Amino acid sequence: MKHTFPIIAGLLSAIVSGCSQQNSNNNQGTTAFPPPHIYYRSYENVNEEGGYADGTYCATVEYYYAATGTRSTYTLEVEVEDNELTVIHWPNGGWLDNTHFTPPDISDGSASFTSDRGVDYTVEIIGEEGDCGLSGYAEDEDNLLQQEEDEEEERQRLREEREEEEERVEEDRRERRQQQEEEEEERRREQEELERSEEEPQAF
Repeated sequence: MKHTFPIIAGLLSAIVSGCSQQNSNNNQGTTAFPPPHIYYRSYENVNEEGGYADGTYCATVEYYYAATGTRSTYTLEVEVEDNELTVIHWPNGGWLDNTHFTPPDISDGSASFTSDRGVDYTVEIIGEEGDCGLSGYAEDEDNLLQQEEDEEEERQRLREEREEEEERVEEDRRERRQQQEEEEEERRREQEELERSEEEPQAF
């Protein structure tokens, strides 16, 4: 009986040590795989050749209009077809499509182009349709061009006002010169009359 206790204790110690080693191996095995959320794009939206599947995505859209110096960035929905950017949707229900620009390649997630009306765009896809908070307001090209027209009309109005003011100033100068000449002529006549009267003999 005295010899059985050490044997039982040794068996229990071996069992506990084996379980601890097995748990350690299992834990090491599970850490070899990264969590699924690290993947940036889902496989449903990746073509076999790479890039993006045809569909609608949300993207940051930055534009620059040199005519007015306007630069803005919005989050908007864009359409991709054959790895090319084909449509940008504006929040007001309008859109800019490939009838106004040559569709650029966007297979790496970003693209730049200039529209037929001279607006420079930079587009970067940031998520799938419905995954992003879209901008509630964005100035589309019509607004930009209208802004340029309004500013040009304002510049034209200011030019006309300046020209009218210059004409008024010049007219005032002409009137003052004419008045001075008339006054000078009147003084000259008075002086001549005075001289004639002094030269004429006095009647007694």
